[in-house]
Amino acid sequence: MLSRVLFVLFCLSFTLLNAQSNEDILMKVGKSDVKVSEFKYIYEKNNGGAADYSAKSVNEYLDLYTKFKLKVEKARELKLDTITALKTELEGYRKQLASSYLIDKEVTDFILRELYERMKTDVAFSHIFISAAENSTYAVREEAKAKIKDVKLKLAAGQKFEELAQQFSQDKTTASKGGEMGFFTAKLPAGFYELESALYNTKVGETSDILKTKIGYHIIKVTDKRPARGSLEVAHILLDPESKVLADSIYNAVKAGASFESLVTKYSKDKNSVKNNGKLPVFGINTYDRVFEDAAFKITDNGGYASPVMTKSGWHIIKRLSKPNMDTYELFVKRNKAQIGKDPRFDIAKTKLISDIKQSSGFVENLKELERFTENLDEEFYSFKWSPNEQTPTIQLFAIGGDNIYSVKDFADYCKKNTKTRLKYDKSKPLIETVEELYNEYVNDAVMSFEEKSLEVKYPDFKSLMREYEEGILLFEATKINVWDKANQDTVGLKAFFETRPNIYMWDEKAETTEFTIATADKELAEKIYKYAAKNNAEKIEKKFNKKSKVVSSKKSDFEKGAKEVSDVEWKENALSTLAFNNKDTYSFKKVNKIIPSKPKNLSEAKGYVVADYQDHLEKEWLLELKKSYEVKVIEDVLQKIIKK
Repeated sequence: MLSRVLFVLFCLSFTLLNAQSNEDILMKVGKSDVKVSEFKYIYEKNNGGAADYSAKSVNEYLDLYTKFKLKVEKARELKLDTITALKTELEGYRKQLASSYLIDKEVTDFILRELYERMKTDVAFSHIFISAAENSTYAVREEAKAKIKDVKLKLAAGQKFEELAQQFSQDKTTASKGGEMGFFTAKLPAGFYELESALYNTKVGETSDILKTKIGYHIIKVTDKRPARGSLEVAHILLDPESKVLADSIYNAVKAGASFESLVTKYSKDKNSVKNNGKLPVFGINTYDRVFEDAAFKITDNGGYASPVMTKSGWHIIKRLSKPNMDTYELFVKRNKAQIGKDPRFDIAKTKLISDIKQSSGFVENLKELERFTENLDEEFYSFKWSPNEQTPTIQLFAIGGDNIYSVKDFADYCKKNTKTRLKYDKSKPLIETVEELYNEYVNDAVMSFEEKSLEVKYPDFKSLMREYEEGILLFEATKINVWDKANQDTVGLKAFFETRPNIYMWDEKAETTEFTIATADKELAEKIYKYAAKNNAEKIEKKFNKKSKVVSSKKSDFEKGAKEVSDVEWKENALSTLAFNNKDTYSFKKVNKIIPSKPKNLSEAKGYVVADYQDHLEKEWLLELKKSYEVKVIEDVLQKIIKK
């Protein structure tokens, strides 16, 4: 029998989404309505590409779904939905689902959609950079802040960005060029999400505010935007820098129809790509020299060529092989969803979500009370022995949504319960900083819990999902009562059912066999024993050949017809398998002693199969009763609108 969790998850294949009150009703099952969108969703989900909406397909699935709804209707009549244990179980499922659902909807989906849209555009920018690595000292960071703020003031006063970049930017590679970085596209490496966001949110010709990345502070100026070049696959012939004439000659030759591949083999100096006919790995922008990339991306057709271009490596004759299309959003999500949670942008987006919830929910806090709480702490706070003072006030610390109030005492209890979290902090860390971090964690948890409570209102599909979890639990209980428990406990009924099915539960035809092992490397002796076994049983064989020492041993076993253990033995009495020499200086073979005909199993021997069949029998009877008890009415004209002629 399925566990409750597995059964509920199985039943979630019947999840119904986004049912609207003004939608057409497809059918009525007892007192319950089934709307068109509910049926279409479950039909498409479970039939996949075979969901062709043909009359045959729709009617078959409608019958299956009707049976599901009948069982749920019975469960409600039995008031299984009022059982405290089941309500508690449902709340447990909700708690597990809500957090991940909210994160998926409000954070993961947002990040994936944002990134996908950004990947459609390349952005060119310049920057002014002041170094301050993540692990730099407080003094270094403060000095860097002061410098970048000074630059910002100069920009505001009208000084040119390019001149300030040349004068102040600590990016020595780009400073002399006015901070020019060229084109970039999302996604930027970890630690540069704020910079990436500025690239896409700043208009061409405008400058950003001060940005912080993992390497320091930036001010950027967006200089151009274009449709993303995406990725490209090319092959090339690389020639020495002094080979301009040869490069032109090869280019003219391939344009005239000469074999590019043979010319690669003959002339290319790129040892890594020669063995692959000059083919390079698929690449996007900022992979190779800008001159090389510009020339490659200007080729408009597969099989086309670019005029020879010169880079630091030498002359290149480039052939375009293919231009991969951008993934569909669905495929992009499939490839990136698992990894996106590990990206720092995920935490940034989650922080923003919490901030938005605070703002929309009327979040208020009393930080003076947090300060008073901290003032009464000492180093014992960093130990497992610490407990809140009994006099810790119940005064409000913060509130969400007006009536969700959290007191100082609530926070103190949180600190006590989360000992592991509290002990992870070093005693050298100031108490005020430790408490502040714990407080922020506590607030974030509370804010997310508040938002999770309103998921049914905000997301109709979550409401439907929870309804289906509830129906899954009810269906499990109703089926358990009417089918599974009855099949296992009704011994009289089980026996009667078994007796109505003679010759259904049968033992397959079997062979009684003896496996002989001969402890010798003497092939002549082994063959002698093997020949003797053809007409004699194990007892005679062992008596004849084990007089001085135990040379032959035997083991009896029964095998059903078709078993791999007797695949090399003819299926008849006295048949022998081949004589096999084993690695341990032994020989072995099998002998069929007799064939045991197929015969019926008794109830004890067949019980597992009988119980399963009895369950199917009981379920069919149950469904017949349900169809008599509850009216099922299909709205025919609505059904016909669904079916494709």
